[in-house]
Amino acid sequence: MIQIITHSSYLPKETIYWQQLLDEGADCILLRKPGWTIAEYEQLLLEADATCYNQLIIAEHVELCETYGLQGVHFSETSSSLLPVDKLVEYRQRDWRLSTSVHTTAALQTASAYWDQLLLAPIFDSISKPAHYSAFSEDFQLSKGNYTGNVLALGGVDHTTARKARNMQFDGIALLGAIWQEPAAAVSRFRQIKDIWHNIGPS
Repeated sequence: MIQIITHSSYLPKETIYWQQLLDEGADCILLRKPGWTIAEYEQLLLEADATCYNQLIIAEHVELCETYGLQGVHFSETSSSLLPVDKLVEYRQRDWRLSTSVHTTAALQTASAYWDQLLLAPIFDSISKPAHYSAFSEDFQLSKGNYTGNVLALGGVDHTTARKARNMQFDGIALLGAIWQEPAAAVSRFRQIKDIWHNIGPS
């Protein structure tokens, strides 16, 4: 599984890139713009082709997931810890994909089965956040315990580390800096990483 996380700020023609990346084989896009209002998120959704809505996960804004028929909702580690179980049950009954972030292996061992997806970070030194260094060793091997959802490697994943993430037994990778450092090269970089992840390209 390969997930794209949006750039943290506005990018011209961003929604066109979304469609191109999905057409190239990205499984979903996490729409996360820290500090944005719900109105700003909605405006960006209105700029996008509606055919991509069912492949979008939105950060925090449950209302927009419902209104636009999005794939699911992502909650920060802090937000997810405050969500009552009855809300998680309600969201799962709507067939929404529920995602959250974790930063330790201990959190994996206690993760609720209500979460479909966990983003574990930073696996490698971050590309988008300078001085945000990996907390995991080169020989790290993922152990999910009783958790049955997907665990995606986040942080520093690019063409040089995608194969390492697969060898660490992750279910997928989440791409941010590798894609948006040069938006004009987003699609070609994605193709390269996708081929490496699927073991059909050079490392």
